[in-house]
Amino acid sequence: MARARTFAPSPALALRFVPILLVAAAACSLAWREYGSIAAHDWLPYAIGCTLLLAALLLSSAALRPAPLALAGLAALLALAAWAALSLVWSPVPELARDEALLTALYAVVLAIPLVTLRTEGERLGATAIVAGALTILAVATALDLRLATHPDELYFGGRLDSPVTYPNATAALFLVGFWPAIGLAARRALPPVLRGLALGSATALLAAWLLAQSKGGVMALAVSAAVFFAVSDKRLRAAVPALVAALLVGPAERPLTAPFRASSSGLVGSIRHAGTITLALATLAFLLGLAYAVADRRIDLSPRVDRAAGRVALAALAVAAVGALAGFFVTVDSPGSFFHREWVSFKHLPKKETGSTHLLTIGSNRYDFWRVALHEFEHHPLAGIGSRGFAAAYLRERRSLENPARAHSIEFDALSETGIVGFALLAMGIGFPLALVARRARRSLLDASLLGACVYWLAHASVDWIWTIPANGLPFFLLLGIGAAGGGARGLLPARAAIPAGAAAVVLAALAFAPPWLSTRFDDRAYNEASPAKVLGDLRWARRLDPLSTEPYLTQADLSRPPADVQPLERAVAKEPRVADLRFRLGTAYLRAGRKPEARRELAAAHRLAPNYAPYVEALRRAG
Repeated sequence: MARARTFAPSPALALRFVPILLVAAAACSLAWREYGSIAAHDWLPYAIGCTLLLAALLLSSAALRPAPLALAGLAALLALAAWAALSLVWSPVPELARDEALLTALYAVVLAIPLVTLRTEGERLGATAIVAGALTILAVATALDLRLATHPDELYFGGRLDSPVTYPNATAALFLVGFWPAIGLAARRALPPVLRGLALGSATALLAAWLLAQSKGGVMALAVSAAVFFAVSDKRLRAAVPALVAALLVGPAERPLTAPFRASSSGLVGSIRHAGTITLALATLAFLLGLAYAVADRRIDLSPRVDRAAGRVALAALAVAAVGALAGFFVTVDSPGSFFHREWVSFKHLPKKETGSTHLLTIGSNRYDFWRVALHEFEHHPLAGIGSRGFAAAYLRERRSLENPARAHSIEFDALSETGIVGFALLAMGIGFPLALVARRARRSLLDASLLGACVYWLAHASVDWIWTIPANGLPFFLLLGIGAAGGGARGLLPARAAIPAGAAAVVLAALAFAPPWLSTRFDDRAYNEASPAKVLGDLRWARRLDPLSTEPYLTQADLSRPPADVQPLERAVAKEPRVADLRFRLGTAYLRAGRKPEARRELAAAHRLAPNYAPYVEALRRAG
């Protein structure tokens, strides 16, 4: 009987994992410490750290030469960042357009780190385990927080887990992007049984954490990624065992895991603590089952021919099950056309009250209206779009709901509406080229199939949500994408004539692009705590110098000024972003306090034009006469 080869990393190999570990830790810190904040001043320090890490790798004389297709994707992402930066010329919010450019550049940096670090299958396997492990630690810490926190109800919103990222759908996406890599590790026979048990416990914890958040986008994306994973991988039978174990453990626990959604106010805390306990118990049981399975798996040897045949049978069984489910639907539903019409109508509107036993049973939302506005803007600005981060302003003008979304809740609609065909093409190439490398390897490698599943999951979820904008979600995705596209063949080191300029460019990016806006916010924040008016003005002067695009120093000056001295800084803020309704409103109310009614009516009327359906603007305009 053949003995399974164990995985034993050497000290030199372990050094390759340090950059991956640092970036994975940054992603977890963004989620846990910054609550998944999208505010640039919260994630820019992490961007500086990641970029300097890349610079150190490039200047170390040990950076590897990435595959041409991966380099093409990296170049496309950097071009997208440049295009987003250029769009601040026509964006209604130049400061946020710049932030979008910097976020895209950060994603390019994170993609590049594994590309220049990892060479072999073993290195990529270890890096994948690090990312999956980091996400699992986050899921377990969250479950412990639910169990032990003094006020666990503060970690929930609307009966759904709202932690560590303060948006349930983003929390679900953060955990589920690690699910398929964990399944791939649990199915890998060469790993020690303890590691395989831990991997199955990891997959189960991540799946249970998704159910705590009850993300409908997660359901859809998990189904799409499962179809791709099992269709592509030739190890589908081996992977099906841990996947089924995780599903069979979490599925029957749906009631206690979603109980906070149904709980009364008096029973909410108890149901949340119980859900945390169930999550930890499921992960522990999965570890024990995974350990037992791994030990038994080592004693069973299937010939390659039998293994391939069983895999084909499993795929055929899945196809038959899908066809049977479809046939069952048409048999049990009397009028499929009417059914789909009702569901379509339900999807287009956010229900006034959820009546189902779980959020997963409610399909209605305002996404249809978001996408309608995004498509309308794309139709009118097909080439260049309305400018990065311009959707929020456009939606305020054209909305049919009461929501104020920052983005269109779809990576595709965001790209098309804000950056046009040019931005969409660059985005498709930036992600598509490295993803093509992963897909090319996925058929013959369980590791790459699991990485492909993770990437497909994230992209499917990003198609119906705005997780691109949340760095805590974006970093794990681009890290896994880079791991999947790294290595391949006997690639040598990156030549010094390319590595040194690239490293220098990374230093410049950190020092001149990422650092100044962050330092500006530091001065702006410090101004609130200064006792001397001269020091306040000095801090704000430095804030304006470091970030000429920002309106925050002017708003801070207005907050710290007594009327009517707040008028002048607000005028300067409006001059920078005249198409932002809230700025026009603030200036209008400042004019009103100063007794300057004609100017107040002008600004409040402008705010009303920019946001016609916002009641406070209408009321303020009425008071201005």
